[in-house]
Amino acid sequence: MKTLYLLPNAYKKIGWFVFVPSFILGILMLIFHWEFPLVNIPVIYNDALVGERGFFVETSVSWLENLIGMMVIVGGLLVGFSKEKTEDEYIASLRLKALFWAMGVSYLVVLGLYLAVFGIAFLYIIILAMYLPLVLYIFRFNYCLLTLNNEK
Repeated sequence: MKTLYLLPNAYKKIGWFVFVPSFILGILMLIFHWEFPLVNIPVIYNDALVGERGFFVETSVSWLENLIGMMVIVGGLLVGFSKEKTEDEYIASLRLKALFWAMGVSYLVVLGLYLAVFGIAFLYIIILAMYLPLVLYIFRFNYCLLTLNNEK
């Protein structure tokens, strides 16, 4: 069987230290609508697709929200794609099953929300849908590992 190219196991601990706090902060930011200081940086932004001000302009953005989102993704990738201490073919099959499950559930949720949510709330849903497959994969794979360890 061809082996998966995974990160070393040591990256999993680093990933958990990045993923968990940033995930919790991200959820709290969505619930309480925290405001962060704005910083002037050049970004790709314009009200129109290509307007009179240009496409690459300097504007005020809250970089902390973007930083937390990037930390969720980086931490999630480190957790999800680092080797277990004992990586065998059964663990590889658990990874594959968890990945298929996460993708299926994610897109079923998105399909349902396409039918039920409209307006500005839909924008939030699409942003959250970007994180959903990775987060569901992490939770499902670790749940499968936990049930496997409890059976032994």
